[in-house]
Amino acid sequence: KVPFKKGVGRIYETLNISCLPVALNSGNVWPKKGIIKYPGEITLSFLPTIKPGLDKDDFVNNLETKIYNELENIS
Repeated sequence: KVPFKKGVGRIYETLNISCLPVALNSGNVWPKKGIIKYPGEITLSFLPTIKPGLDKDDFVNNLETKIYNELENIS
């Protein structure tokens, strides 16, 4: 699992608005490296909203956990 970039936490903290996490498993069909595309179904999952007010590091950890847990469920 690749850790999320810290910039998303700065954006969340600066805008002070809710975040709607989205989990997308397209990496299983369209890998980051290489030109080969594999057959399969891409699933897009909208997760529960994260309200504003968290510390940016807590937000990034929360977001990362929710998205990776969802990706494990839809794989």
